[in-house]
Amino acid sequence: MRYITVVIAIEEYIRSKNDQQMQRGVNDPREVWIDGTLVATQEAIQYLNLLDDGTVVGVARFRGDADRLATIEDEISKIRTCTVTGGETWLAYMRYEPDELETALLERINTEAISIDWPMRETDEGLQVTLFGEDAALQQLIAGFPDEVDVTLERAGEYQPHMSDPAGQLTDRQKEILRTALAAGYYDIPRRATQRDLAAELGLSRGTIGDHLRRAEAKIIRSIIV
Repeated sequence: MRYITVVIAIEEYIRSKNDQQMQRGVNDPREVWIDGTLVATQEAIQYLNLLDDGTVVGVARFRGDADRLATIEDEISKIRTCTVTGGETWLAYMRYEPDELETALLERINTEAISIDWPMRETDEGLQVTLFGEDAALQQLIAGFPDEVDVTLERAGEYQPHMSDPAGQLTDRQKEILRTALAAGYYDIPRRATQRDLAAELGLSRGTIGDHLRRAEAKIIRSIIV
């Protein structure tokens, strides 16, 4: 089974169709502005589904003013419902009426025998999506996107379960070193162990420990932030 990660650039189209009351950020498409005020920033799209009645239900992770975002169902007619959770980083569940292009995209994805490796993420270039399935189905999906959509292939390869899970991207040695570092207090504040301590415990050089820690930390940070 194969996977592809693509960036779907439809931001200019979406901005041109946006409701005047709710706008996406000009410099950061993850930002949500309501009546000229930055309300929330989207961190990831956890789920989207096109229903038989033509509406979409979605769950996205945000940070910002949850209570203010929850009021948009009263201000914007296309948003049927909006329910939010609490906390510093929270989820918003929405049911809304999509524009024609979003409907076409979701219908296209639903047509082929492929699946989405959630979450999706919005970037400066567009919507980043990882899809997996048979190679022929993935190729057919890309070829069938609407002309208004610019699709860029970022990477492709053999699909492995839990690819989006940071721990699933680490090697066995990286996991071993991270577990040892956590147990020894390397990540405590103040730090209770050094790389030299970890090297002595694991029988490795200090340079090897540092290299593995940097590579593991980079993988985890990229999976969360990018």
